[in-house]
Amino acid sequence: MPEVIIAGAGIAGISAAHALLKQGFDVTLLEADDYLGGSLGAPQDPRTGDYHEHCYHMYLNWYHNFWAFMDEIGVRKAFMPMPIISYIQRNQHGKTYQQFNHGSPWTALRNIFSGPGHPANAFIYDYSLLDLIATTSFREDVLEKTSVHSFLTSRPYNTEEAINASTRVLAEAFACPSFLSSAGSYKSLIKYGLRLSTPSMWLLTGNTSEHLFTPWRTYLDKRAADRGWGRLDIQPLSSVQELSMSPDGHVDRIRVGTMPHSRPASRGATVQPTSSFWVPVRGDLILAIPPTQLAKLMSLEVVERAVSLWDVRRLRSEPMISLDLPFKRRLPNIPIGVTLLLDSYYQLSFLDQSQIWAASDGKTALNLVASDANPLVDFSDKDLIRLLLQELKYFVKFDDADIDQERLYLQTNIGEQLFINEVGSWESRPSATCEIPNLFIAGDFCKTVVDVVTIEGAVVSGLNAAEAVRCRRRVGVPITIIEPQAYPVLPLAAMTLAGAPVAYAAKAISLADSAIRRAYQNVFPNG
Repeated sequence: MPEVIIAGAGIAGISAAHALLKQGFDVTLLEADDYLGGSLGAPQDPRTGDYHEHCYHMYLNWYHNFWAFMDEIGVRKAFMPMPIISYIQRNQHGKTYQQFNHGSPWTALRNIFSGPGHPANAFIYDYSLLDLIATTSFREDVLEKTSVHSFLTSRPYNTEEAINASTRVLAEAFACPSFLSSAGSYKSLIKYGLRLSTPSMWLLTGNTSEHLFTPWRTYLDKRAADRGWGRLDIQPLSSVQELSMSPDGHVDRIRVGTMPHSRPASRGATVQPTSSFWVPVRGDLILAIPPTQLAKLMSLEVVERAVSLWDVRRLRSEPMISLDLPFKRRLPNIPIGVTLLLDSYYQLSFLDQSQIWAASDGKTALNLVASDANPLVDFSDKDLIRLLLQELKYFVKFDDADIDQERLYLQTNIGEQLFINEVGSWESRPSATCEIPNLFIAGDFCKTVVDVVTIEGAVVSGLNAAEAVRCRRRVGVPITIIEPQAYPVLPLAAMTLAGAPVAYAAKAISLADSAIRRAYQNVFPNG
C-alpha cells in the first residue's frame, strides 16, 4: 500500500486522510494537540470536564464537500437550521433586531424594515453586495488587490452606515477590517451564500469533539479495517519540527516532537517538545498546519528547492479571543442563534449554547467572541475577562454574582492566529503542490476554488492535496471535489443596473434623514 504522513488533524488534515484511506493509502496522522479538529476542535477542561470550542461555528449551505463527509459518517442529523441573525445595540438592553435568511429574495423586504438601521441604508447595503458580485468592470485579479472598503467607497450611491454594515460582517466572517480585506474574497463569500441563502446557517447541537470529530474518527477506524481501505495511525501530541531533504530533492525525513499535555502559562509562548526523533518519509507528506507554523518549517534547505513556499511568510494572520461564559440562571431576552453587538469595542458577538446544545441544563451559557482582539492580547487573563464583561454589560443585563466563575474558560489563538483574506494575498498563498515532488500543502489559507477562509475552504484544500497525492502515485480513482455554485453574472449585472436609480434615491432619503436628526439634536440636545 502507498504511504502518506499528514501533519495536522484539523478539518483539512482529516479530510485528506479520509479521502486517501478510501483510495487504499496507509495514513499516519500527526497532531500536536491531544484532541482532533484544530481550530474547529474543542479541548476538554480537566477541571470541569467541559468541552470548549475556540468560538462558535457557522456551517453554510454551500459547504458541499463538508456536508458530503457529514452524510457519509452519519452526523448530519446533529445540525439544526438557523435562519436568524440577531443584533443588539449599545445601551438597548432587551431590544433585539432580527434578520431572517439574509440574502433570500423572499425575506428581503422584511429584513430591510426590521434591521437596526434606517431602511434606506439597509437597502443600500444589500444593493452594494449585489453590485459587488455582479461587477464585471474589474478583472478578478484586480478585484483581489482591491480592499472591500475601497470598493464600497468608490460607489457614489453608498452611505457611511451601509459601509459600516459591511465592516461588521467582515469582522464576523473574516476577523479582519474592511480596509485590509480582499474584495475578491468577499465577493466569493457573498455570491456562494446568495445562491443558497435558506437557511442562513446551520449550527451543531453539541460540541465538535463529541458530536463531530469523535464520530468521524470512529467511522475512519472502522472503515480502516475494511478490505480496500488503507490503515490509519493517529498519533496525538506529535508535531513536525523540521524537514530533511534528500540529494534528489525529496523530503526523506521529518523530525517529530513529542508535545507536553500542559501548555505554557504565558500566552503565545512557544511550546517546546519534551523530546524529538527522526521519522523516515517512505511515501508522501502533507502539511495541513496553520501558516505561522508552516513558515517555521521553511528552512533554507527547503525553500532552495521550493522557492514558492517562501511566500507563506508574507501571509498575515489575526488573533481572536473566545470566552465561555456560563451563568447560574437563565438570563431573559437572550436571542437564539448568533447575536452581533453593534458598536461594541472589540467587535463582540455571541452564541447562547444553552439554546442550541441538546445536552444543556437550560442555564444561559454564552460563547462570547472578540473578533477585533488586537487591543486585548497584551492584558493578563484576569484583566482581559474583566474588560470583556464590562463591555458585555452595555448589551446584556447581568450581575457578576450570576456568573458561574468555576466554569469560565478563556481561549486565545495567539501563536495559531487565523489567516485573513488580505488584499493581494492570493499570490502568496500556496497551492496543494510545490516543486518538491512528495510535499503537499493543505489548509484554509491555500489556493482553492472556494477562495474564502472557511470550513469548506479547509475541506477542499485537504481534498486537493489528497487528489494530488493520488495522481502522483497513479492509484485509485479521481477524488470528487464539488465546486460551489453562483448565479450567472450577466443577469445580476442587469439587476444592478436596473436598481441604480432606487439606490441613489435611497441615499437621498438617508442623507435627508440624517440632516433632520442632526437639526433636531441641535435644537433639542437633551432629546
